[in-house]
Amino acid sequence: MAAHHPKNDSALFDPQTGRLDAVRIAQDMGLPIDTIAKAIAFSTPKLRKHPDSKELQAQLWPIYRIWVSLVDLYAGEKANACIFLTSPNRHLENRAPVAFIETGNIATLELLIDAMSDRQPA
Repeated sequence: MAAHHPKNDSALFDPQTGRLDAVRIAQDMGLPIDTIAKAIAFSTPKLRKHPDSKELQAQLWPIYRIWVSLVDLYAGEKANACIFLTSPNRHLENRAPVAFIETGNIATLELLIDAMSDRQPA
């Protein structure tokens, strides 16, 4: 997602380690932690126990970027960003974006959100 640089949302980082926190991201997105675990191919119990693990950071960054970009596109309205995630989308063969997160197919969402961002007036 090179074209769009979302604002940093510090609430999604562990305040002590400064690393992305999977549980905080799931809660902010209104998704079960299981969904994030599936997306990054990590066990849910281990994710709950170590949500900001160093080994997870590379897999969490794309999900983080997607979420903060969506929130930015919806002018900070997280409820609207959540609706976008869970609603069928004609650009995704009428599948909900969350289905792509669940399957780890993050690249498809990154392309869609980049396209949405590019259409925004500067």
